[in-house]
Amino acid sequence: MRKIFIEISKSIFLVLTLLILTQSCNENKTIKYLKLNDNQTLKKGEWLSSSDSLAGISIRGRKIAFFKKMVFNSEDICEFSIIDSIHKNDNSEKKIGMFLLVVKNKDTTKYKILKRNEKLLVMENKNKTETYKFWR
Repeated sequence: MRKIFIEISKSIFLVLTLLILTQSCNENKTIKYLKLNDNQTLKKGEWLSSSDSLAGISIRGRKIAFFKKMVFNSEDICEFSIIDSIHKNDNSEKKIGMFLLVVKNKDTTKYKILKRNEKLLVMENKNKTETYKFWR
């Protein structure tokens, strides 16, 4: 009798294990990935910081330079890309955020773009939000 009980218990355990495994395989998995934003341009010119009118960024083509006291050096010029963070499920694809990647040598800094238009650029880095207004 005990042998039959053990065999039935093993069978039940095996069936439950298979059900759990097949159920977890059927769950919607979220795939997270990055892709280039369709619009890679930021308006050419100087953007001044709202917290310091002598600091800001300079944009020329796909190059960016952050400046202080209205000055930057050639080694401050970096390339940038604008990317989208995407979460994809079986049935949908959702844009979670937009980021500015600034590449200097082999070092990359990521800024989350909170707002972007012709006159305003609001970005966040390390929990610090900075607003830039287009100057000229």
